[in-house]
Amino acid sequence: MPLENGEYFMEYRKLEEALERQNKLIRTITENATTALFTMNTEGYCTYMNPAGERMFGYTAEEIASTPLHYLIHSRRPDGSLYPIEECPIDRALPEHTTVRAHEDVFFRKDGSPVPVSCSISPVYENGHPVITVLEVHDLTEQKKHEEAILRNTKNLEILNSIGKSISAEMDLRNILQKVTDASTNLTGAQFGAFFFNTVKTKGESYLLYTLSGATADTFKGFPMPGKTPLFHPTFNGERVIRSDDITMDPHFGHNYHNGMPGGHLPVVSYLAVPVIAKSGAVIGGLFFGHSRPGAFSTEDEKMVSSIASQAAIAIDNAKLFDKVKTANRQNKRLLKIAKQLDDKKNEFMSIASHELKTPVTSIKGYLQIIEKIAKAEEKPILNGFITKAARQVDKLTSLVNDLLDATRIQAGKITYNFTTFNFGDVLEDSISSLRVVNNTHTIEINGDQNIFITADRIRLEQVISNLLSNAVKYSPEADKIILNVNQEEEILKVEIIDFGIGISEHTIPNIFDRYFREIDKNYQFNGLGLGLYISAEIIKGHNGMIWVESEPGMGATFSFTIPVNQTT
Repeated sequence: MPLENGEYFMEYRKLEEALERQNKLIRTITENATTALFTMNTEGYCTYMNPAGERMFGYTAEEIASTPLHYLIHSRRPDGSLYPIEECPIDRALPEHTTVRAHEDVFFRKDGSPVPVSCSISPVYENGHPVITVLEVHDLTEQKKHEEAILRNTKNLEILNSIGKSISAEMDLRNILQKVTDASTNLTGAQFGAFFFNTVKTKGESYLLYTLSGATADTFKGFPMPGKTPLFHPTFNGERVIRSDDITMDPHFGHNYHNGMPGGHLPVVSYLAVPVIAKSGAVIGGLFFGHSRPGAFSTEDEKMVSSIASQAAIAIDNAKLFDKVKTANRQNKRLLKIAKQLDDKKNEFMSIASHELKTPVTSIKGYLQIIEKIAKAEEKPILNGFITKAARQVDKLTSLVNDLLDATRIQAGKITYNFTTFNFGDVLEDSISSLRVVNNTHTIEINGDQNIFITADRIRLEQVISNLLSNAVKYSPEADKIILNVNQEEEILKVEIIDFGIGISEHTIPNIFDRYFREIDKNYQFNGLGLGLYISAEIIKGHNGMIWVESEPGMGATFSFTIPVNQTT
């Protein structure tokens, strides 16, 4: 049923009101948007710009509509060169029917300053034909600042890490300080940097110019080194970092010169000073930077140099410690050389003395044998006891002389071995028989198979067994028994000699086989040079074997050794 005129008018009013509400909503959205919005006609002129666009680019609606939009905000490339309109994606979107999303570019404000942006360009169509272009622009200035800050911080961290590795691997103090000065000068963009190293002279503290970057030492020639003046005191005293955008305006500046900067001095305006403090809290020195331009150093520069200063302090401490170690090593080498010379002279003396003693001892033993025969022939038994005692003392002296000779041969690397094949049981029998001649106070219990044929130096092995049995008797004065265990496992011979004597203290065991070592026991007095176990250990080593002891004080001791049953020369 067709509408009456009144009804038609009412419907038309409703449509108009709805359209007005829609347009009002659109205006509200566009005018309050933080994104700049533009519309362009087919000639590239701006037909609409929202308030955000005005704020972003500084043009009024009349100004923006006076010239094709490309020439106002996009006529140049970031490098300043001209941007032809026929290459502009904004201008080409409408005639070429193209839509562009999230296109990053650089636009320019009315005052000529660049604006990093992200923009989207979309043609609007009527009856299939593009009539206007909608341009949406996001200001990326803050985002780019954040990105640049992240990149800068990442780069700085990489540089700081690289510096840390570089100086931590360096042990030369001057090289460390030069690397630190060069790196921190470059990082801060300072025109020059310097490290003043703290030295103490007779009249008190003095800061010595140690390394420079961006200037030569001649620059400072003729000027006194900085001291603990009001300007330098916080740095030299390790109190805090000093950063000034214009040091010439500092009330403490020029305290020593009264008229500010001395003639010929570097033109310092921006000033940065960072103390370098050791782990101990002592001020090692200070890093100082200067620039002729005011405000050259930032908070970031201050943080970076402080970080480098901390790394430098550790590296400097390490370098000083390394110098001390090198000095100690040189001293130790010198002392070791002297000790070796003295040891060589001592060994030479012992060798000569032993040889010289051997001849008269042999003669004395011969004379005693002659006297013994005369005493028997003339039937004077009273002399036999004295002769026997004298012969035992000569045997002891002979044993000591032989030990000294063996010790000097071992030290000189001249001890030799004569490997033959024999029955190890014969060695045990001879060793026990020799012991019973001089001492018959202990019984010796032998366990295990004695009938073992081995290839070794028989005389040297008998020397080891005799020494271990003799010690077992000597160090168990209140016992009367020694156990000797013999065991062969595959190609290894193992011997254990167990006594029930005074034992060995735990702290002594690691040194028991050292040359001339003897444990002191206040309850007992034992004779000897402390060579027997040393010689025995060297003989066992010469047989490619091992020797060790297990003991506790008051519980006796077990000396054990192992050797291969077949020695090879």
